[in-house]
Amino acid sequence: MKKAFLYLLLISVSAFNAYAQDCGTAFLGTKTLYKAPLAKYTPAPKGYRPVFINHVGRHGARHLTKDVNTTAIYVILLKADSAGMLSEKGRLLKQMVINLQKVEKGNIKSISAEGRTELQQIGDRMYRNYSNIFAGHPKLNVTITKEVRTKQSADAFLSGLKAGLKDSAQITEANDDLNLRFYDESPAYTAYKDGDDWEKYKAIIAKAEHIEEINKNIIAKFFKPDFVKVQDKKWADKIVSDIWGFATIVYSLKEEINQKGIDPKDLDFTHFFSCDELKALGRADAAEDFLVKGPGIKPNGIQVSIAAPLLANFITTSDDFIKTGAISANLRFAHAETISPFAALLVIKGADKVSPNINQFDANWRASNVAPLSSNIQWIFYKKRGSASYLVKILLNEKEAHISGLKTGFPYYKWADIRQLYMTKLAMLNYKPGDDAAAFLKELK
Repeated sequence: MKKAFLYLLLISVSAFNAYAQDCGTAFLGTKTLYKAPLAKYTPAPKGYRPVFINHVGRHGARHLTKDVNTTAIYVILLKADSAGMLSEKGRLLKQMVINLQKVEKGNIKSISAEGRTELQQIGDRMYRNYSNIFAGHPKLNVTITKEVRTKQSADAFLSGLKAGLKDSAQITEANDDLNLRFYDESPAYTAYKDGDDWEKYKAIIAKAEHIEEINKNIIAKFFKPDFVKVQDKKWADKIVSDIWGFATIVYSLKEEINQKGIDPKDLDFTHFFSCDELKALGRADAAEDFLVKGPGIKPNGIQVSIAAPLLANFITTSDDFIKTGAISANLRFAHAETISPFAALLVIKGADKVSPNINQFDANWRASNVAPLSSNIQWIFYKKRGSASYLVKILLNEKEAHISGLKTGFPYYKWADIRQLYMTKLAMLNYKPGDDAAAFLKELK
C-alpha cells in the first residue's frame, strides 16, 4: 500500500513538473515581447544636439490575425472529439483552444494591451531622450498601412509621446502602403515567398532539428492511433503549426486573459512541448523568417531588395528636413516584413549578414533581436550651431547600431557618409530617390 502511494505521488509530482516547466522565451522569435534598452547612449560630440527623427516601427504585441474557429486544429479537435478519438491530453488541448477563442473573439488583427503599453513607452522614451526636437510647435508626419493594428500602434505611440508635448503640435496622418508594405507590391517577391526555392533551405533546418519526428510525437499525444493513421502526410505539420501559433501568441495576451477570468495555465500551450521541442520548432520558424524576410543566403536577395523604396523615402525625407526644417519627425508604423528587410538593407550589424550555409544562419542573426514585436529603426539627426554638417545616430530597437561598411564614426556617423553608403546601395539595385516605387517593385526580378 505504501509503495503504491509513493508511486502515485511520484507520478503526480512528475506530471506537475512537466506542466510547470520553464523553457524561457528564446523560442518566440518575432513574437518576442519588446524590451526597453538598458544600455546608456553614447554622449553626442560636444555642441551637437538632436534636431530631427526619421522612424519606422512594427506594430505592437497583437492578437491572432484570424479567428480560432477557422483554424485547422479547431475543426480537427471537434471532429475527433465527436468520434471519440481524442486522448486525455487532446481533450485538454480542445478546452485550451476554446478558452483562446473566448479571449480572441472581437479582437482579431488588433494590438493587445501589451502592445499598447510597448508603443506608449517607446513614444515616451523618444520624447524624453530628444525633447528639444519636440519643443515649440513641432510638425509630425505619421504614416500607417491598411492594417488596423498599425493605426492602433500609431495612436498608442503618440499617446506616450504627447504626454510631454504641448497642444501646439501639428500632426498629419496618412496611409503609405507603397513604402511600408512594399512586399505586397512586388509580383516577383510574392512568387519567391509562395515558391519552393527557400523551402529547400528550411528543409535542411527541419531535418537537422528532427521536425517531422517532433510533429508526429506531438500529434500522438492528442489523437488516438486509428484517427492519426488515416490522415494525409502534411496533416501533422499543419496541426502542430496551429498549436505553435497559439503557444506563441498568448505571451501577448496577459491582460486580456486576466480580464476573461481564465487562469494562465489554462492557456499554456507550451506545456504540451518539451523545452527541446520548443527550441527546435523555434529555430525552424526563425529560419523561415531569415529566408523570407531577412538577409537570406545571398547578398541583395529579393526579400531585401524590395525595401529599396523605403530607404529612398528615408533619404528623401532627411534631405527635405535639411533643406527646409519643416518637419520635426517622420513616424511610420508597419510590420515585421517591413523592419527585417529594411534593417538588412541598411547593413545594420546583426541584421544584415547572409549565410550561404543555412545551418549557421542564427550565428549572427536572431529574429528576436531584429524584429520582435514593436521593433523599430530610428535615424536621429544631430547638428551643432554654426555648422552646416549633420551627424546621424541609427538605432535598431532603441540600441545604437553599427553600420557595416563604415569603419569610423560609431555611433554618430557623418550624414554625408551614411547618405553616400545608402545611395550606393540603391544604385546597385538600379533605384534612386525620385524613381517610381510602384514600377520598380512591379519590375523587380
